[in-house]
Amino acid sequence: MPSMYEIYEKHADRYHELVSAEDHQANLPEKLHEILDWRGLSVLEGGVGTGRVTRHYIEDASAAVCCDRSRHMLDFAQDALGEFRDKITFVLADNRMMSQLPDRHDVFIEGWSFGHAAVDCSTRVEIEGVAEILLRGAAKNLRPGGAIVLIESLGTNVDVPAPPDDKLATLYERLEVRHGFAKAVIRTDYRFESNEDAVRVMGFFFGERMVDGILRRKSPIIPEWTGVWTKTV
Repeated sequence: MPSMYEIYEKHADRYHELVSAEDHQANLPEKLHEILDWRGLSVLEGGVGTGRVTRHYIEDASAAVCCDRSRHMLDFAQDALGEFRDKITFVLADNRMMSQLPDRHDVFIEGWSFGHAAVDCSTRVEIEGVAEILLRGAAKNLRPGGAIVLIESLGTNVDVPAPPDDKLATLYERLEVRHGFAKAVIRTDYRFESNEDAVRVMGFFFGERMVDGILRRKSPIIPEWTGVWTKTV
């Protein structure tokens, strides 16, 4: 199995195959549009990846600045979202660089990228420090009354939602306890053509431990839980 960062730098097509099977009941876009009326909003998105979250709001938004640390992912997203090229600006930037961008927006949104920054940390103190940097950068780019929307994992191939590890638990606690984010929990289950297809696609990204669990499930539908944290600044 390639490393997470190798996938982001070299395998955007395989990553897109994975996320294209995710949330087959479309619960995430429903939740996003329940949280906000996106019509006419200016959006800053961190960790855009292949553009899966972008598609949920871009038709309604007036403009979006979509950032990622991987040029490979940005190139893929630019092609995938080509029909919206008149309203999207793509920027090579890590989430920690958000505070350096000049414009102000109505919304900051990210999907599954703040969590990667936490997982890269070694200690609770380091996680808390990274969280402060990320949130400060997001807030600095918002107009008064703007919204921060964070989308992160609460478990894949599990039957009960929970932070997948202690590092993410620390991050989520920081969001809720220190910063007052409201959390909503949704199902974002994957649906594949077969269980074997699920093994092939998800095994490439998640590794052998996930493969064993998928094989035991014997289903083309793999459960997943996602948290959506929101706050107005």
